[in-house]
Amino acid sequence: MSEFAPSAPAPLLVRSRAMRCPDRYELNVATGYYDRPDILDAWHRMLAVATSPETLYQSPQFFSHLIDMYRGQDANCELFIVRRSVDYAIVGFIPVRTIACGLEFRVGPVPLFKRTMRACQILGSVPLLDPAEEGLAEFVIQQLLERYAQCDVLYMQAVPEDAGAALGGIAGVSAYVMNGWRACHTQPLPDSVDGYLQKFSAKKRYNLSRQVRLLTEAAGALQVLRIEQPGQIPAMLDAMIATGACPGAERGAEQARLEGLARHGLLLSYVIRCGDEDVAVVYGSRSASVWHVYKIACLQKYLHLSVGTSAIHLAVQDVLAHFAFRDIDFGYGTPSAEFRSTHVLKTRGLVLLHRARSLTALSLKVHGMYDAMNDALIRQVKRAQKWHAQRRQATKKTSPKADTAPTVS
Repeated sequence: MSEFAPSAPAPLLVRSRAMRCPDRYELNVATGYYDRPDILDAWHRMLAVATSPETLYQSPQFFSHLIDMYRGQDANCELFIVRRSVDYAIVGFIPVRTIACGLEFRVGPVPLFKRTMRACQILGSVPLLDPAEEGLAEFVIQQLLERYAQCDVLYMQAVPEDAGAALGGIAGVSAYVMNGWRACHTQPLPDSVDGYLQKFSAKKRYNLSRQVRLLTEAAGALQVLRIEQPGQIPAMLDAMIATGACPGAERGAEQARLEGLARHGLLLSYVIRCGDEDVAVVYGSRSASVWHVYKIACLQKYLHLSVGTSAIHLAVQDVLAHFAFRDIDFGYGTPSAEFRSTHVLKTRGLVLLHRARSLTALSLKVHGMYDAMNDALIRQVKRAQKWHAQRRQATKKTSPKADTAPTVS
């Protein structure tokens, strides 16, 4: 059998690898020919109008990176293309990989135990599908659950809340939002460095410049090193180990992974160096329109100089000077006070899709109830702590002063 898929309906021998919907669509395994020019052309066209916040992970470059990483091993990634049955036109690309998903049970903030589930991760979170095709998302979800019968859930790590609402209406499928809907902070980018600086007040611009100046006075002359190429990875890892962003024991595996990202044009990170010392690392990667920032690490001895704030401030200015990204995505969390005026919060969630009648459904229901009780317990403890602190403060203010009148002899 040829490893190349047909561009039009093919004999039964080739199409036997497809899982078909007799009405409208069929799902084909395309891993063996994902880099064919016509496939890549269709893939890039769909990515250009995609709405997922994580198009980076459903891009041909990232899938090629995964293929390279697992070369010579049992591959845990697969690419599916969805075709319309009537004309064999491509209407979707679904890159996936199998991973382990931990379901933690806690008492307050302390982990009690964890159940590990098998998961099929839909890369990019929001499937890359033609929005004009009715019923296409439901078809894809049903087919993935059928094909990955050994997996407990379909794992979608950052689904926008509005897109998540549509996942609840798929027959026989339930959705569980692990840890609830959460805020992700993003930063829309202007066209220039000047546009970025103008978003701050005059006082804030002065303070940011002053922080950088104090850092250089304490640590030495400033260098902003942009990390994009495989040959730069050793220097980046030196800085990551120095700042605690990467354990030294994991250097070998991390170097291979980062070099792979760099070879495929996905890495965009920064090392902030003062004198001969690496004082901070901004670890990130990029898609065509978004710079994803995963971690900002810095030397503890310079924390009092706001080195982390200075590091991201310097990196953003370099990004604006050399790239044309639409946004910076910092993932789950809330921005520091210094940048709240320039950041926009977006609500997303880690969504687990699962068979509605299954042991997994029962486990997730129990986890949701337990999580809600645990969150309520944490809120009660915090409320009690706040009440006791206020009582102590009030007692100090109202307690009578000791009688200091002199005694009469």
